[in-house]
Amino acid sequence: MRLRRAALALAVAVLAAAVLWMTLAPLWRQRPGQMAPTPAITLLDGRRVDLAHWRGQPVLVDFWAPDCAPCVAALPQLQALAQRTRGRAHVLGVAVAWSDPAAVRAVAARAGITYDLAWDQDGRIAQAFGGVRATPTQILIAADGRIAARDEGGLGAQLLQRALTAGATR
Repeated sequence: MRLRRAALALAVAVLAAAVLWMTLAPLWRQRPGQMAPTPAITLLDGRRVDLAHWRGQPVLVDFWAPDCAPCVAALPQLQALAQRTRGRAHVLGVAVAWSDPAAVRAVAARAGITYDLAWDQDGRIAQAFGGVRATPTQILIAADGRIAARDEGGLGAQLLQRALTAGATR
C-alpha cells in the first residue's frame, strides 16, 4: 500500500512538473530583453523575409488563426495600427500551422488587411519564438531587435499603440 501511494505521488509530481515546464518554458526562452529570433518567413504573396529585415523599426508579430474570434475581431485594429505607424513600425501577421490557408486569405481579404501576412505551415516560426500555445499571441520586438513584450491573448489596442508609438519614435 505504501509503495502504491509513493508511486502515485511520484507520477503526480512528474505530471505536474511536465505541465509546469510546458506552460513556462516558452516564456523562459523568450523573455523581454532577449534578442528576437530571425526565422526565414515566406509571406502569402510569395516574398521571403526574416525579422532582421525590419531591424531599426519596432515589429509586432501577431500569431492568429482564422477560426479564432478574438483574432479576427482584432484584425481591423491591427490594420489601422499598421497604417498609422507605416514607415515607423511594422506589423506582421502569422497564421498558425493549424490554420487553413484558404481561410487565412479569405478572412484577411474580408478584413482588408494590407500588412504582411504569412502562414506558418510547419510551425517553424512559432517554434522560433518558444512555441505558440494559444491565439492570439502577440510579440512586440523593439527597434534594436530585442523582445519588448509577449502576450498570449493579445496586448490590447491601447497598450499596443503606446508601445509601438514609443518604440517608433526612439
